[in-house]
Amino acid sequence: MASNDKSANLMRQIDENLRRVYRQDEEADVPDRFQKLLQQLKEREAKGEAEDREQDSADE
Repeated sequence: MASNDKSANLMRQIDENLRRVYRQDEEADVPDRFQKLLQQLKEREAKGEAEDREQDSADE
């Protein structure tokens, strides 16, 4: 039984630590250069989708 209690306590500590690290990481700011890269990707995706729609309407 003592082994099960130790194991459960260890798992609980690991869980708490992982949650703490995840929360800290989630709250961290994204560096500007990554923000710019994400924006560029969004713009390319939007442009690609618009071109796909134009191509689809031209095919009809």
